[in-house]
Amino acid sequence: MALSQEKFELDKFQLDSVEQIKAGKSVLTCAPTGAGKTVIAREAIRLALAEKKRVFYTAPLKALINQKFYEFAQEFGKDNVGIITGDANQNRDAKIIVMTTEIYRNMLYGTSFGSIDPFLNDLKYVIFDEFHFINDEYRGTVWEESVIYTPKTVQMIALSATISNPQELVDWIKKIHSDCALVETFERPVPLSHYYFKDEQLSPLLTTNNKLNPQLKERNDNRFGGKKGKFGNRFGGGPASQSSIAKVVDELSKKAMLPAIYFVFSRKGCDRAAEECRNLNLLNNEESKLLNQEISIAISGHKALENYNKLDLLKKGIAAHHAGLLPQMKTLIEELFAKGLIKVVFSTETLAAGINMPAKTTVINNLSKATDEGFRTLKASEFLQMSGRAGRRGLDDNGYVVTVKNGNYTAGEVAILAVAKPEDITSHFKASYEMVLNLLMGHKPNELKELVKKSFGQYLAEDNLVNDKAEIKRLENQIMNLQHPLCPGEMGDLNHYRELQSRLDTIRKEKKELEKRLDPGAQDLEASLEMLTMEAKSSPCNGCPKQKPCSKQMENIKRYKKQVKKIDERIEDIKNWSWENFEKVMDLLIEEGYINSEKPTKKGEICASLRTENSFFITELLSSNIFDGLSPEDFVALLSTFVVGEARNRDKNFSDQADIVFRKEKEFKNIARRTIQKQRNFGIERQVAINPNLSNLVRLWAQNKSWETLMEKSFLDDGDVLRAIRRTLDLTKQIAHAPHIDKAIQATASEAARLIERDIVIEAMPY
Repeated sequence: MALSQEKFELDKFQLDSVEQIKAGKSVLTCAPTGAGKTVIAREAIRLALAEKKRVFYTAPLKALINQKFYEFAQEFGKDNVGIITGDANQNRDAKIIVMTTEIYRNMLYGTSFGSIDPFLNDLKYVIFDEFHFINDEYRGTVWEESVIYTPKTVQMIALSATISNPQELVDWIKKIHSDCALVETFERPVPLSHYYFKDEQLSPLLTTNNKLNPQLKERNDNRFGGKKGKFGNRFGGGPASQSSIAKVVDELSKKAMLPAIYFVFSRKGCDRAAEECRNLNLLNNEESKLLNQEISIAISGHKALENYNKLDLLKKGIAAHHAGLLPQMKTLIEELFAKGLIKVVFSTETLAAGINMPAKTTVINNLSKATDEGFRTLKASEFLQMSGRAGRRGLDDNGYVVTVKNGNYTAGEVAILAVAKPEDITSHFKASYEMVLNLLMGHKPNELKELVKKSFGQYLAEDNLVNDKAEIKRLENQIMNLQHPLCPGEMGDLNHYRELQSRLDTIRKEKKELEKRLDPGAQDLEASLEMLTMEAKSSPCNGCPKQKPCSKQMENIKRYKKQVKKIDERIEDIKNWSWENFEKVMDLLIEEGYINSEKPTKKGEICASLRTENSFFITELLSSNIFDGLSPEDFVALLSTFVVGEARNRDKNFSDQADIVFRKEKEFKNIARRTIQKQRNFGIERQVAINPNLSNLVRLWAQNKSWETLMEKSFLDDGDVLRAIRRTLDLTKQIAHAPHIDKAIQATASEAARLIERDIVIEAMPY
């Protein structure tokens, strides 16, 4: 059975998923990137509309949400589709709502235990696209919370790239929510072929049985004998091992393997790579003419786009795609690439995360990437996600994955990643301030404990206790078997007999010491010795030949009981670990006056209303007088210091700090230090980020300066500045509408939001 609405016959995994949904089950569908999981989402939407029910579509990235908003609006009608993100709130009563997963989680905070919020009335399905984001170290907790809090009347449709332990996720959902089916496929509609680029030559990486191409084998190939190689620096292992990016792209062009997404793990690397390809001719005359027309139409009237400093490269069919670009420019690049007019896009990992931008080829520039903790090798899941962008269904018979020799890793190590399974999904459940406060508004503490202990991490921990419980049972059986006495006659009490012997030894030593000192008290101990000696001799244990084996038996019983106690304590700790983490946050909030009588105070309600990196820190700032008497321009300049993220090397341009930041620096740093110390007192590690280096740019924007003026004063990428303004705008609006905020501060925040919500900031939003 194929669905007539689709342009091609559906695959078995798609049909199976739809059948499970129709049967009233939640479903986790795992399929390779590009296999067509969105088809399942669209069919669920059709089913909901047919029943006049609602459906929520959630995803981790705003770019993906915006894309689906436009796609669904075209397919199901504009009136049927709404969008809710931190930036947009449009048609929120529509039957189909697209939103970030964080927005959905925040909605669920407001539901009472076992009830349904009015906004969730008639909600039939919630779709979690890119569900493997549950494994994200920083944001994974959002997906766990969303599953936990989703009403049991709502079917969940989780769409994920291939993962190693999907059954554990399904079993967890079954335990805490409702019946859930697992549908898996490992088949790609467009098969992948892996290649390796080395010494200006493109060679197949693997044989037909997924072994390393013998011609690529090196002496230090770890998997294929020899010593493991070391990874090079960010852009390769030095000149000797650096492959020319232009030569790679030229070779792909000659072999008709374009368009390609070329993954480079830094913005500067992407920009440099695009520049290196400047002299390549990748377009024919017709493509070049059409591309120039498309670009001219798209940028007309948009000064920021007209001033894009790599517009000439874009017209050659070459582009860099990363967070430093304006959203409008990223969207233009994505659209031109989808039309086949951009032939190579040099991108950070952004394009590996679900955006519908398939290519014939993906190129991975290095196996080493920079992280906050230093350089590390790519994970199998990361390699798989990037590889999966290759191959366009309906256009390509094959997709190509090319890994470039850069650094000291070997072809053997690439082969290992190419055939490796992704890492298991684990839990990153973490109690936040707003989680604790929002849940306390609608739940009793005993209900909270029940909710918190439903985390995936708790499920995995308790599931792993099977062996511990089996060990306890074995030990208890051993103890039971050792309970039978070994006494040949009358049963004695060996413990008591040993106590008597010990007391006798002690008194004898004491008597001996007194006699040495000629102390008359020695005579007083004689009677005690005689009485205890008679009692010991009358014991059945006295002279018993079974004393030694009996003693060993007792020692074993004692040892086994000690082991049982230790395992019991570990089991108890595991059963309570997620709740203990929650309690730490709750205890801090009680101590600081955010909670009283098990409910949030006014201060707590302020904190609960804020959606930011550290809502406790922002509330501490709002509770001080740091914002008192500020103009709207100074207000947003100062506020930007706390929302744009931690300062990085490329941010360090102190001329961009507003005067208000210098004047208030000592005050807000004192609050930051106190916040950090308060957190540490309760064993809580939460970032308190301060980055004042864009504050003057935000202030200039609030003063109605043009975007061109800002860019003249800034050394940063356009996207970084725009993101700083938009994050500041988001928090400014939250403060303007938060409960119990000083009226003067709210008025200032409202006016500040009005000043900065204009021109390119609005254009970047998906209205």
